Parts: sequence; structure tokens; C-alpha cells
Amino acid sequence: MARVKVFRCRICGDPYIGTRAPEQCPFCGAQQRYFAEAKDWNSDEFNVSLSDVARKDLEAALELEIDNTKFYDCAKNAAKNAGDEYSFAKFKALMKVELEHASAISKFLKVSLPELEKVDCSTDSQENSKEGWERESRAIKSYAKFRDEARESRLKEFFGALVEIETDHLDLHAEDLQQKQTKLINN
Repeated sequence: MARVKVFRCRICGDPYIGTRAPEQCPFCGAQQRYFAEAKDWNSDEFNVSLSDVARKDLEAALELEIDNTKFYDCAKNAAKNAGDEYSFAKFKALMKVELEHASAISKFLKVSLPELEKVDCSTDSQENSKEGWERESRAIKSYAKFRDEARESRLKEFFGALVEIETDHLDLHAEDLQQKQTKLINN
């Protein structure tokens, strides 16, 4: 029988215990290839000498992730109030992942995580999924640009991983919107 090990995600830094690294990080959504055994963890993963461009891009990314966290928190609460358990779970998970991204970005910037203020969103989960799709699309474009601008190899890797993660979120919203539209057409 396989023994459990401790792994660390190189994108968010969070530990995971299992017989092998998960397919995707349960905290930030990064793919399995970004995991290292904790004994091999580089404690300097977030200690990167930042160029002015990298600092500006990380600050923009932090603002984007905090804004998306606040939106998904609102969408989660709206779904809960509507009794929509699936959307509640989806938006809650997305909120946690976006907050984890913000936390990782804060580590690079050596700043505290900003306070989360309440924002408005729709009371309709489908409308919030549409808004989520638009937000994820903007994030992918921004992170691809930031990845391409980065001179620091660690930031190229980090922003590349965020593009992959946000693409998964985009696909999730697209699938949900398509399923809901199919149900409307069939009814």
C-alpha cells in the first residue's frame, strides 16, 4: 500500500497530503506538474527580484483577482438565497480559487492581502455565469500578456499557470451556460 507524502503547489504554495500529487491543486487549480514533494520545496519560490514591468503586472493581477473574488462571493450568496445548490458550490469554489491567486500574488509583491469589500451582482445564477465567463476571458488575456512581458522565468511560469487555470474556469462557465440554454430550448 502506498504511503502518504506531503506535496507543495508551486503556484500557491499550499501543502497537500496524499499518496501522489493531485491532478489539480484543490486550492488554486494548478495542474499536477506544478507540485513538488515538500522535502524538495524551494522556500524562495515567491522571492523574485521584480522588474518595474513585473511589479506593475502583478499589481494589476492582484486587483483583478480581488475584484473577481468579490464578484464570486456575491454570486455565491445570490445562489444560496435562490436555493441553487449547484451554483452556490460553483461560485464558492471559484471565490476560493481567486482568493488563493490573490494570496500568491501578494506573496510575490510582499504585501498584505487587501480587504474584501462587498460588490453587487445579479440575483440570477445564469447572469452571474455570463459575467463570470467575461471576467475569466479578461483574466486570460491579461495573464497571457503578463506572461509574455515577464523577464523573470518564475513569473512566466506563474502567469502561464494562471492562464491554464482561468481557461478551466472559462470552460466551466461555458458548459453551464450551454446546458442551461439547451434546457430552455427543450422546454
